[in-house]
Amino acid sequence: MALALAVPALAAALWWLVHQAHTPASAIAEAQAFVRDVEQGRFAAAHARTARNAATGTTLEQFQAHAARQLCPPAQVGYTLPFQSHGNRLRRWLAGREVDEPQVTVEFQGSPCLFGITLRRTAPGQWRIVRFASHAG
Repeated sequence: MALALAVPALAAALWWLVHQAHTPASAIAEAQAFVRDVEQGRFAAAHARTARNAATGTTLEQFQAHAARQLCPPAQVGYTLPFQSHGNRLRRWLAGREVDEPQVTVEFQGSPCLFGITLRRTAPGQWRIVRFASHAG
């Protein structure tokens, strides 16, 4: 009798778990550190977190000008894109593929403007900011 109750309960719990969103914690932490650096005026540290490309500013001066136009901290993380469930990660792992997304966008809200920060994975748990921009809601 107990087994007859345990199996459906376990199946329901597993179904629920695989449909829950995975949160890319290391990408979010890097984006938050970037915003904190900009907010506190540590532009050299913030620029060092970027890929130093045309979208972020190849020089510190370009970066500062771009950050002044596009970022408006303080802000809080709203959500990340693309959506990835634990089930997606499990399927990739079972197929022998990389489970982490190579690129993640962290969307910020709760400030005078909405803005997103796009990061690319450079190594396990390491991210570089390749783009940041404010946008309409």
